Amino acid sequence: MPLHYIQSVKPSGLFAVWDNKEPYSFFEEKLRLNTDELDLLKDFSERKRIEWLSSRYLLHIMTGSKSRTLCTKNEHGKPVMINSEYHISLSHSVDRTAVIASKSSVGIDIQKVVSKIGRIARKFCNDQEIEHIPEGDNQALLYYHIIWGAKECIYKSYGKRKVDFKGHMTISDVSKNLTSGIAKGQIEIGEFQATYDIEFHLMDDYMIVTSIEV
Repeated sequence: MPLHYIQSVKPSGLFAVWDNKEPYSFFEEKLRLNTDELDLLKDFSERKRIEWLSSRYLLHIMTGSKSRTLCTKNEHGKPVMINSEYHISLSHSVDRTAVIASKSSVGIDIQKVVSKIGRIARKFCNDQEIEHIPEGDNQALLYYHIIWGAKECIYKSYGKRKVDFKGHMTISDVSKNLTSGIAKGQIEIGEFQATYDIEFHLMDDYMIVTSIEV
């Protein structure tokens, strides 16, 4: 069973991780796709098709419902569940899919930990975040993934385009334990401002970050 992990989030939500090992036929049988969905998938690569299917199946498992709540995108490209009070966010990395759902605005990001992120860190880390880079190459590597993941989460929660990761968002108060902890996030774009509770977890060699607007 490729359901890798599931955990509750406050308030009234869940996030889950799926290990993509099942073939297309598995999801096709479980989801009973409608005509529009089948047409959409025709233009996807095999990898993107499995990512799309696994995220929708994971959402269905999380609802605990016999009938599937359909997922679409709004005018800004943000995933939404039709006729549902829940906010959702989806993420993919290599062979894993992560999904979060909550009655508050949320975001999720999953990234396989890779060393190359250090070479681009100054493109998304502002001066305040750079000041708090921990000592040690491995610690710094995890820190960069947390900052990037948190900003990805906030971007997804905000749900609109034209966000400057370095200029519009700040991540602060990152826990010293960089394998499992919390942080604070903030976004400010024009008159819009919001703050977020951030949680992060290192699972195997994947960093999973979630955000909830407060």
